[in-house]
Amino acid sequence: MGGGTDAELSQSASPPSLSQVLNGAFPQHTASCGLSRNGSAASMQSVESSRAGQTPDAGQATEGPHAVAETRERAPKRLRTEQPPAASTEAQSSEQARHRRPGIAHERQSRFFSSSESLQQTESEGASAASDGQECDSSSSSSDSYDFAQPAAPPPPPPPPQPKQRPPPPPAHQQGAQEAEDCNSCSICMEPWTVSGPHRVVSLKCGHLYGQACAKKWLRRASQKRAQQAGAAPGSRLWGKCPECNQRADWKDIRPIYARSIVAVDSQQVDQLARQLRELRDAKLRLEDEHRQLCTKYSEMRNEVARVRRELDLSFDRCRWLQAQNASLLRQAGASSPHAAAGDAAEAAGAGPPGPLPCARLRAAIPVASQEGEALRVLAVHPHEPLLFASYSKPALRLHTLAQIDVYGAGSRAFLLDLPHEQEIRGAKVSPHAAGTRFLLTASLDQTAAVSALGSPPAAGSSGATRRAAPMLAARLNVNAPCWACEWDAADPNLCYVGTARSRVLAFDLRRADVPVHTWDGPRDAGASQQQGFPGYSPIHGIVALPAARHGGRLLVANSNGLFALPPRSAQDPQARSWTPVAPAHGSSRACYSLSYDEQLDCIAASYRSQDPATGLRATEHELYGADPDTGCWQKRRPCISVLSAQNKMAHTAVFSYAAGPRRRGLFAAGVESTRTVKLWDTGGGGGGSGEVLSLSDAAAAEEIVDVGGWQWGHEHAMFASLTNTTVRLYDIR
Repeated sequence: MGGGTDAELSQSASPPSLSQVLNGAFPQHTASCGLSRNGSAASMQSVESSRAGQTPDAGQATEGPHAVAETRERAPKRLRTEQPPAASTEAQSSEQARHRRPGIAHERQSRFFSSSESLQQTESEGASAASDGQECDSSSSSSDSYDFAQPAAPPPPPPPPQPKQRPPPPPAHQQGAQEAEDCNSCSICMEPWTVSGPHRVVSLKCGHLYGQACAKKWLRRASQKRAQQAGAAPGSRLWGKCPECNQRADWKDIRPIYARSIVAVDSQQVDQLARQLRELRDAKLRLEDEHRQLCTKYSEMRNEVARVRRELDLSFDRCRWLQAQNASLLRQAGASSPHAAAGDAAEAAGAGPPGPLPCARLRAAIPVASQEGEALRVLAVHPHEPLLFASYSKPALRLHTLAQIDVYGAGSRAFLLDLPHEQEIRGAKVSPHAAGTRFLLTASLDQTAAVSALGSPPAAGSSGATRRAAPMLAARLNVNAPCWACEWDAADPNLCYVGTARSRVLAFDLRRADVPVHTWDGPRDAGASQQQGFPGYSPIHGIVALPAARHGGRLLVANSNGLFALPPRSAQDPQARSWTPVAPAHGSSRACYSLSYDEQLDCIAASYRSQDPATGLRATEHELYGADPDTGCWQKRRPCISVLSAQNKMAHTAVFSYAAGPRRRGLFAAGVESTRTVKLWDTGGGGGGSGEVLSLSDAAAAEEIVDVGGWQWGHEHAMFASLTNTTVRLYDIR
């Protein structure tokens, strides 16, 4: 710099002008001093202008020596006050760049562990900033000539902004693994917590989980930092804020969690599935309600259809009755005609109905087998008293007996008898002889037959089946084969017959019931299937004892092969002892399954199940036979009754007669398996093309018709009964 002081320079010469300064036309000492002063001032002004983003102009550079001196005096102060924050900012940015980690959790961790180091570094950088200011002052003085001679260059333009590219999301398995790892790790140190030890899992008052050591260290650091900022020593009470929710947490709020493992499960999908499950349950309940309503409507419609069907049947019966009445009136009106004699002869032969058609009215429906596993099979009618017997079986209790029903009793309740059978009863007959004790004959599949003495009728004034004395066992017949049918002899009250599954008929005398008095062995059928362990034999399912006055007391038996007449017991010739076919089954396409007889009509009814070999159509056929009084041969009484219905069950049909005015009327009854109905036909073929006079459809859809029967006690009106597998139904015929 110059050799004189400022006072000397001011006395020796006047201050230079702007042109002199620009052209350099001023004294050497003055110019050198002015240059040094002005150069340092301009240099400091350019530094300040560059920091403020401005360029120094010419007016500011020539304000005078006083302005230059003031600027020179204030420049070091500005450098000392502005440079330390810049230096500390650069130190902090370099420290943060060195400790920076991706993610919020890593930034929190670096900020937690570098808090104390940042404070110490800030103080050291503040001291170094002052020295940097002095160095900058000296460097500025050395570069005054350069700054003054050449103006500062403008800063380079900033680079164009680059579009930010979002990193691709990690794969699903890596994302799930990262979430599972975050759920089991401390959010302060990002290390997995443990169930014991210094880093065991704890929770704060707000509920967030951390490692115990990290939580204590976090609260301790927060208390120390707060004490440093306040300029006082840390107190005994340590508290801070939760790193997650920023709520206050004290030292006492650190609570251990006692668990083997803690995993945060996302229940959103579970809640969604639970909501869907509730919706499905509600839909199921709605569908069940609709199903019940539809079932109720279906039952109502079915009952309505049954009612309309009964009305149609009654209307049809009424129409046919009116037709018969009309025909009768026409015959009476034409009695004087030449054809009257021919009409009377046809009526005497049974070709037409003797009067109006019968009608049936349901009297009672008596349920006998009401529980599961119970079943009814055979129906027997007492010929002298208003009693019915129905076979009752309950295999679970090994109970096989007969249910006794009083037709005119109060309520018509069934009463179970005590019979010595261990298997199902297949045949039951009450002795037709009026004199002596009334016996009941039963045949069972347990290879035995039993004869029981029925109790005497109740005294006058008493009612109900329970007032009758219980039956007593009179004899037990050992047959040594399953029994399928039984019958009493028409003339001898001590003689009875039993049919077995081996095509054998045995005769027993009750006076010596230990052994049979006679045996008829039927022909062996090579094509017959195995029945009850006897191959080649067909069971005897029906036996009829013909009256001695008409047919010499012979027996008619039936199996699947047809009807056969047995030779008399006195026959000794082997050829005379053979079975005589009465009505063969006509080949393998037709099998007999039922046989019945009415003594008043002298009529035999046989039922067959047939199948057309060409079409495979299954049907049921019923044949009625009457004995020729001249030759004694059995002939068809009327055309065959054919019903288009299969018959899988071994049901029973019946032919019976009753008094209808001066003559007797004959009816044949059979159950139709396909429609669960009972149909009745006239035995003479009258009443229409097929002779059908009644159709009873009172049986439920779940029931099967297994047996039918009709009777007339004395001069009372006739009755009819149908037996299903659960119920006995009684009808009045008028």
